[in-house]
Amino acid sequence: MPDIIQLLPDSVANQIAAGEVVQRPASVVKELMENAIDAGADQVRIVLKNVGKALIQTIDNGKGMSPTDARMAFERHATSKISCAQDLFNIHTLGFRGEALPSIASVADVEVKTRRAEDELGTFLSISGSELKQQEAINTPKGTNICVKNLFFNIPARRKFLKSDTTELRNIINEFLRVALTNPSISFTLENNGNEIYNLPVSGMRQRIVNVFGKNINSKLLSIECKTSLVSIQGFICSPEHSKKTYGEQYFFVNNRFMKHNFFHKAVMEAYSGLIGAETIPSYFLYFTVDPASIDVNIHPTKTEIKFQNETDFFQILMAGVKEALGKFNITPPLDFDTEGAIDYTPQAPVSSTTPYVPKVNYKSGYNPFNYKSGISIEESDFEKKSAGNTPAFSKDKVPANWESLFEGLQHKEEAQQTTIAGLSEPEKKSSVPSSFVQMKGRYIVTPVHSGLMFIDQKRAHERILFEQYTHTLASQKTAGQKNLFPETLELCADDFELIRDIKEDLEYLGFELGEFGKNCYAIYATPSDLSCSHARDILMQLIEHYKNTEGDIKQKMKEHVALSLAKAAAIPYNTTLSREEMSDMLDNLFACQHHNYTPDGKTIIYILNSEDVNTWFK
Repeated sequence: MPDIIQLLPDSVANQIAAGEVVQRPASVVKELMENAIDAGADQVRIVLKNVGKALIQTIDNGKGMSPTDARMAFERHATSKISCAQDLFNIHTLGFRGEALPSIASVADVEVKTRRAEDELGTFLSISGSELKQQEAINTPKGTNICVKNLFFNIPARRKFLKSDTTELRNIINEFLRVALTNPSISFTLENNGNEIYNLPVSGMRQRIVNVFGKNINSKLLSIECKTSLVSIQGFICSPEHSKKTYGEQYFFVNNRFMKHNFFHKAVMEAYSGLIGAETIPSYFLYFTVDPASIDVNIHPTKTEIKFQNETDFFQILMAGVKEALGKFNITPPLDFDTEGAIDYTPQAPVSSTTPYVPKVNYKSGYNPFNYKSGISIEESDFEKKSAGNTPAFSKDKVPANWESLFEGLQHKEEAQQTTIAGLSEPEKKSSVPSSFVQMKGRYIVTPVHSGLMFIDQKRAHERILFEQYTHTLASQKTAGQKNLFPETLELCADDFELIRDIKEDLEYLGFELGEFGKNCYAIYATPSDLSCSHARDILMQLIEHYKNTEGDIKQKMKEHVALSLAKAAAIPYNTTLSREEMSDMLDNLFACQHHNYTPDGKTIIYILNSEDVNTWFK
C-alpha cells in the first residue's frame, strides 16, 4: 500500500496560513502598518481603492530593505524581529512571527519598492500567488512602498463573503486607529478612492485622541496615571456623561500594542459603578507598560489576545486607578439611601393657644342629588342651626326633568374605545379601555381592565407607534422636513461620518436634510416635522449608536433599520410626566398598531395582572 502522507507545497501552506492572518482588507492594513512602524518610519500613508479590494498601498519612510532582505521577507517564518526562542519573552516589536507578508502574497498580487538610506538604488519585486514574477533594481525614495492588488483573486469564496464597502471601510478604520493611537509621534494618512479620511500630524497623546474623535471629546477626557512595581498605567478615561450604548471608544494598549481583554474591561466597569447606566459603556484609552517577560503575546496570529501572569493584581490596580481619576475630578456616585421600609414621620408643630378655630362641616353620607326625597333639609343644616330665627340662606330647587341629557354622548365614546382593543388576545378582549389612567414611577401607564390591571411601558409603546409611522412613511412617500432657521452642525469621527453618508438618502425620506460642512462634519438644515429641532443632533447621535449595534450588512433591510433607529431615538424618555389625555391618546394609537404587544425588537409592551392572581396571593 503506497504512502498517503505528503508535504504540502509552500503556496498551499501559505494560503492555509492566510486564513488566520488575512481575513479581510483590514487585516492587510494592520500588518503593513505594523511593519512600517517596526522599520522606524515617522510618516505612514495608506491609500485604498474600492476599500482595499482593488488596492491597498502603504508608503513609509522607514529604513527600507536590501535586495536579499526584500526577497526573504516573503518566505514563511522569515523575520528580523527575533532569532531564538528566548526572544519571545522580550518582544518589543509589533510583528515577530514572519507570517504576514507571505500570507498576503499568497492571496493577492504584491508589488514592493524599497531602498535603504545607504543604497543608491532600490529593489522592485512583483509576486503573485506566492510566485515571484519579477525582481530588479530601480530608483525609489528611501523607505518601503508596498502595493497589494486584487485581494483574494485566487480564493473567490473568501472575496464573495466580504461585507459591504461601508462595513469593510469601518473595519479598516478600526485597525488604522488601533495603530495610530499608540504612536502619536508618527504622522498617519488614510485615503480611500481619492478622499482623505484621516490626516493625523505628529502630536501629543491627548491631541491625537482629539484629532481622531473630534473636538467635543477634549472636555470629557480625564487623565489617569498609576505607577506600581508590576505595571505603569497612563492614558485617559472619559467622564460618565460621555458614555455610549455601543462599543467603539474602548482601547487597551500593552507596550504600544492593542489588545482585547474582557477581564480588564470589567475592572473599568466596576470603577464606573453607580455613575453610568447598566446599558452604557464608558470610553477609555489606557496604556499599560509592563515587563515583556510577564506577558505572552504569542497566542493568536492577530496578536490581540495577551496573557498576563498576575491578572488579578492588574485588575485591582486598574480599578483603583480609574476610581482615583474619577475622584480627582470630583466625579463620585450620588448618595442613594434605601428608604424602603422606613417610617415616614413628619414632626407636628405644637399647638399654640392662638391657633384659630376651624369650624366643623356636617354632611349627609346618603345624600343623592337626583333623589329629591334624600335632599338635606333645613333642619339638618349646620348653618341653619347656628342661624336660627333668620331667613334661610337657600331654598331647595327641584331636580330638572331632562337631567338624563347630561349623559348623552358618553355611550358613543365608550363604544369607540371598545373598538381600539379589538386586536388584543382573548383574555384582553374581554376588557374595555377604562376612563382612568395612572402613571407609575414615570415608566408605566397603569389602567384597570375587566380581567385585572394593565401595565403599559410608555417608552416601548411610543417606540412601536413611531416605528409603524416611519415604516409607512418610508414605504409610501417622502416626509416633508421642517427647515431650521439656524442649522446645527454635527461633528463626527471618520467612521460615523461614512456611516451617515451611507444612509443619507433614507434619512432624507424621513425628513432630515444634511449637508457636508467641512471635514467629518454635517450641517442639519431640516428635521422631521414631528421632531423637535433642538434635539436633532442628539437624535442623530442616538441613531448612529443604535445603528452600530445592527448585526450584518447595514445595507440589508435599510429602511426597517432606519425606522427602528429613529423610533428609539425619538421615543419619549422615561420619567416623562404625561397628562391623562396624552396617556389616552397613546393607548389609542398603540392599539391601532398592527403589532401592539411587542416592540420592533421583541420587547414586551403590555402586561396584564389578572384578578385571579391577586386572589391567589391573599388566599
